[in-house]
Amino acid sequence: MRLLFNSLRPSKYNQPIHGEEMNTVYIVIILGVIIIAIILIIVATKRFNRNLMRRVQEMQEQEPDFAAGFRNSIEIEANVISKSETIVPNAGGYAKVDLQVMIQLPDNAPSQVTTCWLVEVGSLDLVLPGRKVPVKVDPRKKLNIIPNVPWAKPWIFRK
Repeated sequence: MRLLFNSLRPSKYNQPIHGEEMNTVYIVIILGVIIIAIILIIVATKRFNRNLMRRVQEMQEQEPDFAAGFRNSIEIEANVISKSETIVPNAGGYAKVDLQVMIQLPDNAPSQVTTCWLVEVGSLDLVLPGRKVPVKVDPRKKLNIIPNVPWAKPWIFRK
């Protein structure tokens, strides 16, 4: 009997949590929920960006002029004259860059052309005015300038 009554007696280990200990538990739970929410937001944003870029690539592949430009293109260097950039939300770290470039096709006079590309945000300094950028140009359509670098893609949407 004595053993039964001793187990019913309150001890320091079965007492409810009070005061500062309870506040600490609440703080740990709240921080855990915030950290989990941040991680879920980051994962969802990355998936959304990946899906958006996949859709853009599918649209580019379906564009008949886009594929034809790669087949008939000539590799040259374009001299960047001016640029204006717009950070595109949810575009996977790319910025929309409007470029005015000077190109010269073989046996032709130099010509100034305006084009629009998606450029990785970390590579924006590679398209500063005065820089030379490798491009592919369809000789039949001089306005179709395709970047020949891994950090840029053509913008296929209307301006």
